[in-house]
Amino acid sequence: MGDCIARTQRTGATGRFLRDEGGVVTVFSLFILMMMLIVGGLALDSMRHEMTRAQLQTTLDRAVLAGAKSATPEEARATVEDYFAKADLSSYLAGEQEGDIEIYLNSASVTARASRTIDTHLMRLAGVETLTAGGISTAEVRVPKLEISLVLDVSGSMGGTKISRLRGAAKQFVSTILDTSEPGNAVISVIPFSWSVTPPKSVFDALAVDVRHDNSTCLRFNANDFHHATLTSGKSAFSSGKPVDQMIYTSLYGDFDNLQSTSRSCFTDDYMKFLPYSMNEGTLHAKIDSLQASGNTSGHEGMNWGAALLDPSFRQVSVQLIAKGEMDAALAHVPADYTEPETLKVVVMMGDGANTTSYFFDRSPPKYRGKHSNLYRVTQQGQRFDHAFDRTNPSRQWHEQWVEQYCYLDWLECVYEDDGPVTSSYYLRDPSPHRYYDIDRDDWLSRNEFEDLENRDGFVSKERLDWEEAWGHMSPRYYSEITGDWSAWNDYVGSERLDGNDKDARMRDVCGATKTHGVVVYSIGFEVSKGGRAERVLSDCASSTSHYYRANTTDISAVFNSIAANVQNLRLTQ
Repeated sequence: MGDCIARTQRTGATGRFLRDEGGVVTVFSLFILMMMLIVGGLALDSMRHEMTRAQLQTTLDRAVLAGAKSATPEEARATVEDYFAKADLSSYLAGEQEGDIEIYLNSASVTARASRTIDTHLMRLAGVETLTAGGISTAEVRVPKLEISLVLDVSGSMGGTKISRLRGAAKQFVSTILDTSEPGNAVISVIPFSWSVTPPKSVFDALAVDVRHDNSTCLRFNANDFHHATLTSGKSAFSSGKPVDQMIYTSLYGDFDNLQSTSRSCFTDDYMKFLPYSMNEGTLHAKIDSLQASGNTSGHEGMNWGAALLDPSFRQVSVQLIAKGEMDAALAHVPADYTEPETLKVVVMMGDGANTTSYFFDRSPPKYRGKHSNLYRVTQQGQRFDHAFDRTNPSRQWHEQWVEQYCYLDWLECVYEDDGPVTSSYYLRDPSPHRYYDIDRDDWLSRNEFEDLENRDGFVSKERLDWEEAWGHMSPRYYSEITGDWSAWNDYVGSERLDGNDKDARMRDVCGATKTHGVVVYSIGFEVSKGGRAERVLSDCASSTSHYYRANTTDISAVFNSIAANVQNLRLTQ
């Protein structure tokens, strides 16, 4: 009985103990549960915060990358806002701050910010009622160097309204390029072409040229010279090998020392000389304003020089231009190597018609080239009457000026002094019969009369000119009309002539060569016939069909503006 009572008492105590332990477990369990809920709430709210932040950041990154490809700051901001609108996040995009968007032709920087406040679910139990998710993103696209060859057709068909509209469009293009570039990071060369391309004397002197005359600076290239982007083939203008040919300066028509300007083989006028590597807006505008329309069309020559001015080998010329003070010393790296990743090279080629025929004297056999032409130059010095004397009595002298009128008398000897200007007269030899045409007096001299010129008072020298110098004074037509020998005319117009189809082929060759090096070529057909020869070669020259533009006098400016915008977009996606 006592044992039973004892067991009962122990059982009650144990139960109370167990009941007491159960209470402790319950409280602890509730504590653990609460902690789990708080931690879970933290995790849940943190996850929601991170998801919101990631969504904002992803949208920011995509938006600024797209905005960096824009042409203007306004367009860039609109692009960023459009991305946020499509993601239904517009209300979280922060306002634009100063310096957030900077768009240049050769670089772009776009910065955007966004933030969003979210209510917490369970973190509020810990006293955190809201969380703010924010982000900032910047996209920078930078290709800081730009080299452009602006190759412009200024042949006779460009006259009138067309040349005027071209000037305005080209100047606006230059301004757009420079205004949207960081200073010093864009250089532009202006290369006008008609019958040929005229390099400035400084460039001519920097090249290895077989100089035969001093009438002009145009060069004559061989067919193989158009198969590469360098100015001439390997062992030529930049080596000790064979130098490049100097083009003969003459004209199809014209009188003596009055070559017909529109048919000259090379234009010597300042307005036709190309301008290399300028960063100065005023200088470039002045060059473009000076352009005049004249002559026939040689687009292959324009492209050859345009490509050469972008080729790294031309640094051998630019370093000499810098040494002469004719080029900014900051451009010592121009033209940059093709492999330079931060330089974009562009040709903009504008033509208004098909290539036409050019004429040359035969080089082999060189009948009308080299030494011993049929043109002579006789130099004399003006004379001043000094005195006269009696041949029978030399002591009798007269110093009065009026005595000179009697110098024809046999007994009177007149004495003159070299006191006047040195002048030259030209005489054209007609081999059959052997006689000489006095060009100044429009008269023929016999052989003896011509040789007797050396005995005249004031005679200084007699010189037989080389053919290259002779053609600088007269056209083949003039020579043939005076001498009656039409072989010179036939040689010039019928032997080594280069017709439009030949020029087209050479133009395609040099366009292909420069594009091989990554040069981007835009071409413009200015009022050319749709599908005609001119349009076909210009389109083939462009980097793609989308790089070719048709233009007329009313939209030529819009075309140049479009190319400027495309150049910008291209640079920002490199």
